[in-house]
Amino acid sequence: MTRLLRAGLVAFVTASLMQAMGCSSGESRRQTHPATGSVKVQGKAAPGATLVFHPSKEWGKDEPKPRATVKPDGSFEVTTYEGTDGAPEGDYTVTVEWYVPNKPDDGNVTNRAPAKYGKAQTSPLKATVKKGPNTLAPFELK
Repeated sequence: MTRLLRAGLVAFVTASLMQAMGCSSGESRRQTHPATGSVKVQGKAAPGATLVFHPSKEWGKDEPKPRATVKPDGSFEVTTYEGTDGAPEGDYTVTVEWYVPNKPDDGNVTNRAPAKYGKAQTSPLKATVKKGPNTLAPFELK
């Protein structure tokens, strides 16, 4: 009985570690393709803004959505799993949130991106990622 209990405990710990690391038995990552672009809000770069790429087709509920953070020059590189690996091939609606401090050191922030860009249901921003490197059309938020 002790041997059986030990084997069960080892299996449980292994499964827990794999889940914590984002792995599961049979899980496979979607192939990604490099994707870059730029974002401007009312004609100016939006450094620190966060983009989320919402796929037009259903994904598994635990699959990560591609995302990006805007650099000081307004450019971004998309990631899905790690680094700048890009996004899986497909069509996306893109949401943008850009939180900026109201005053230095006061701890309060405001989303400077217009509200319609913050939800996949209302964002007019679209992107298509194809096989190979992708340079997405610039996003201009008004």
